[in-house]
Amino acid sequence: MISVIGAGPSGCYSAYLLSKAGERVSVFEEHKEIGNPVQCTGIVTSSINSIVKPPKSCITNRVAKARIFSRKNFVDIKLRNENIILDRERFDSYLAEKAVDAGAKIYTDHKFIGNEGKNVITSKKTSKSEIIIGADGPLSRVAKVNNMLKKREYWFGFQARARLDNDNIVEFYPNIGTFGWVVPENRETVRIGILGKENAKTVFENFLKKKIPKNKIIGYQTGIVPVYNPGQQTRKNHIYLVGDAAGQVKATTGGGIIQSLTAAEALADSIINKKDYEKEWRKRLGKDLWLHLKMRKMMDKFSESDWQYLIELFSKKKNNMILQKHDRDYPMNFMLKLLISEPRLVYFAKYLF
Repeated sequence: MISVIGAGPSGCYSAYLLSKAGERVSVFEEHKEIGNPVQCTGIVTSSINSIVKPPKSCITNRVAKARIFSRKNFVDIKLRNENIILDRERFDSYLAEKAVDAGAKIYTDHKFIGNEGKNVITSKKTSKSEIIIGADGPLSRVAKVNNMLKKREYWFGFQARARLDNDNIVEFYPNIGTFGWVVPENRETVRIGILGKENAKTVFENFLKKKIPKNKIIGYQTGIVPVYNPGQQTRKNHIYLVGDAAGQVKATTGGGIIQSLTAAEALADSIINKKDYEKEWRKRLGKDLWLHLKMRKMMDKFSESDWQYLIELFSKKKNNMILQKHDRDYPMNFMLKLLISEPRLVYFAKYLF
């Protein structure tokens, strides 16, 4: 039997793929309801459709334009393919239903305590498992009890849902905290938040005050996001890590839904066909996640004038067109084209060292 710890997207999708292939799979989720609490902004690029196409019931909005800000200017980027805003609770539940329909068993309110050999111990039962999959988020207990966390770094995420009339454009603020955003759920409601390390809550509160009156706030959400580490161990004997538990997250924005689903495909393929999981997920994601990390380390060193200069360069028609045509999840596909189109971007290379 295979035990999956965590019923988020990576856990449920792994369970679905493995069950579909004939494996006996049990999913253990510590919360009473799948998808709660919500700890994600839920914006994904259209590339998710090539992995698992979300049904209309899971989609709250579609956006066709992104606006990137510095403190003094901004650039609009038309999106060749619309971005999708997910209802995360419904999306997680949808993937859980797919897993169950394929034959998996899901146990909610079962907190993972630990494992002794191939025995999986939860708060309510002990099960024997040939394979244990840790899909239990950035603070993964599976990783911790099996000494696989090592020196992991985190961002703190703060987000609010608020009533705000908007023009249905996603706003990105790469100079607010580590990264800030305003994502429209519809024309009257937005998700507004930031990722940060030091003083993240204070930065969020100040950002919120500037953008939205307090009486417009519907509710708050918080979460932790792992910083991608190329050296992260994701397999140890019969223990596998996937998604946030494996740190498979874009360092530029903290997003990881598509990366988690892609890693789940690599994991299922590796188990079913007896492949090397470390090699398989790195083949599909490693180069892009590495580039996202390099870009993050550069951006963390930018001054305000650097951000203004970058926005000016992105405003040039030829550069803007490259950004429009390519998916930001996969920077390896367009970074060279952008450098050839705009050699002045080499200016920022000084921040690599």
